[in-house]
Amino acid sequence: MFAQTGLRISRYHPHATMAPHRHDEPSMNIVVNGDFLERIGRGERDYARGHAAFCPAGTTHSQTFGKAGAMQIIFRPQDSWLDYLADCKTRLDEAPYASSNSLRTLGDRLVEEMRNDDGFSTIACEGLLLEIVAAFGRTGAPKTAGVKPPVWLCTARDFIHENAFMPLSMAKIARQAGRHEIHLAREFRRFFGVSVGTYLRRLRTEHAATLLLRPWINISEVAQDSGFASHSHLCREFKAYFGVTPSQFRSRNL
Repeated sequence: MFAQTGLRISRYHPHATMAPHRHDEPSMNIVVNGDFLERIGRGERDYARGHAAFCPAGTTHSQTFGKAGAMQIIFRPQDSWLDYLADCKTRLDEAPYASSNSLRTLGDRLVEEMRNDDGFSTIACEGLLLEIVAAFGRTGAPKTAGVKPPVWLCTARDFIHENAFMPLSMAKIARQAGRHEIHLAREFRRFFGVSVGTYLRRLRTEHAATLLLRPWINISEVAQDSGFASHSHLCREFKAYFGVTPSQFRSRNL
């Protein structure tokens, strides 16, 4: 995912300027800190935390950064994502931009995941990128209180449960459900309240807790059987979820 999208974090010094330039490929960005003024095409725009924008290939633009500088995530949208945005009636040729609390939250979470280097980072970042594209393309989705998840989404959830300890990707899950990856990412959070990556983390961590109640299984085997990359990976995720290490959990419950 990092290689396919060129996903990266860019930081800019206070009052820095970037001369007019253009890119050979389209790009998207989401501002996670600071602010700046962008001149793009014939217009000017002010960006701050929670703003996301699409820059078409070959479009000349320049930036002037504010007194605190800025930090933004930049990535190259995949062709299927652009098709999705076009289906949402997003005028990509007009270099659209958007701002919302949802985009702000997603940007913060993506920065956090990019700083992690564990077995969940890839699918977590992939899911968050898809959610950002979905939030960019569509806002104000209807509430789901009292509404049952559609059959295809339950199929996706069941597939995750059945394969929770195997390598998974958003594309594989979406194919199983017969839906687009972006549609999956958006609707999964909307109905189940968490991203696919977080849901998968919980399943593996809760399974590890069950195995820890069997004293004849050592903790490294628990990690392997639960889909974690290593003993230390299990310990980190387990403590983040339960507030104690696997050893502490085992000693308190046996």
